[in-house]
Amino acid sequence: MNIRIRNTEDAVATIAALATKAIAKGNHEGHDLEAVGERMTCTQILDRIRTAYERHTARGATPKEAVITVGQTLVATYCESAGIPTTR
Repeated sequence: MNIRIRNTEDAVATIAALATKAIAKGNHEGHDLEAVGERMTCTQILDRIRTAYERHTARGATPKEAVITVGQTLVATYCESAGIPTTR
């Protein structure tokens, strides 16, 4: 899958979408695609994604590196706060 990141808003949308799919794929009760998507698209979460992405790129990360790092952190943070195990 190729993803084109032209600007910060592309990155924010991509990170939110990929994290949502990854979490929902775990099939944990109460965390289906719709429920996770609703949580991920609240303004506060999108602002945090934006800030993290911009911080990583400002420190020299490529857009790809920043998307991966922010996405991994987002999934781990969501799972931790929701009590979802991150390893099987």
